[in-house]
Amino acid sequence: MVDAHPRREQTTPPEAGHSSGAQPAAHDGSVFDFALRSTRLDEIEEVTNTLISPNRTKPLAKGSGFNTVFKIHGLQDFCSFTTSYGCSVGVNLQYESSDERMAFLLARQGKGQLIKDRREFEVSAQEGIVFEAGSPKTLNYLDDCQLSVLVMNKRKMADYCAKLLAWDLDRDLQFDITFDLSSPNGPSWIRLFQYATAELASPHSLFRHVPAARQQLEQTVLTGFLLAHSHTYSEALLRPQSAAVPFYVKRAEAYIEAHFSEPLSLAEIAAQAGVSARSLQNGFQTFRNTTPMAFLRSIRLQTVHRALLRADPKTTTVMEIALGCGFGHMGEFAAAYRKAFGVAPSQTFLTKVRA
Repeated sequence: MVDAHPRREQTTPPEAGHSSGAQPAAHDGSVFDFALRSTRLDEIEEVTNTLISPNRTKPLAKGSGFNTVFKIHGLQDFCSFTTSYGCSVGVNLQYESSDERMAFLLARQGKGQLIKDRREFEVSAQEGIVFEAGSPKTLNYLDDCQLSVLVMNKRKMADYCAKLLAWDLDRDLQFDITFDLSSPNGPSWIRLFQYATAELASPHSLFRHVPAARQQLEQTVLTGFLLAHSHTYSEALLRPQSAAVPFYVKRAEAYIEAHFSEPLSLAEIAAQAGVSARSLQNGFQTFRNTTPMAFLRSIRLQTVHRALLRADPKTTTVMEIALGCGFGHMGEFAAAYRKAFGVAPSQTFLTKVRA
């Protein structure tokens, strides 16, 4: 997906009938724009490799005549772009393990197709597609297809989801791949999508010049998407919220956060909260949709995850970090970590090593 510092080249007059482009223009230090029209497939592949993500582009039919139009506006992890090739083209998106971004796609005209894990998903004006950076996938542009894409940051999306729920996520936030835009939530999301893409593209938008407006637009989009599209926490997010959280639940949470590295028991946490273990259990289930011990495990996992990303591999190990965060059984820790973050602890650590 989008490179934070797109490569800049000298602007030269395009050859007749060949290509025309505009260089990325920075606004307020980080917002950029880029536009390209080209008849050469290798040229658009080079540009999208730089500005979007590593990919291989190939024609799906012999003798295809290319008339590519590409436009992109925004930030590294919050931007919109449109692409059309004027003929049938397949784009193989390469693997990116450390990319935190996700994308929503719809077809402004024609139809496209996403192929992931040998499954095929149609992209049209009525059927949107959602996918994350990571595993390899193929995006096919069929004939006169023009795709419009909104790129968002999944980590920020998870943070906003937790804030809306008022409790930490205990599982990875996963979205359905298909988004039926004719569903009751579809028109509302499309209106927000159109507004956001227009703001990202407008040279006069407050998004470009006022940081607070930029943050507000991103928050609005992330919240709107969480409420409009199906994901791991949709049911909990749309469930009517209960009354204010009891003091003893908050007291228990504060105690857990302060002593998570210690071998805590439910009885000890309940005693510190000033209620019975049964009352504490019921309070967490009712107001946090979890249990005290699951909350403890979530705090430990989040702490381990941050520590693995910061740690110096030359001076520490995964086991030392896990033990220091209160985990006593490495097998159970590894299973819980993989369930929460989708990868083994060692993979997070190895990402740090490679970096």
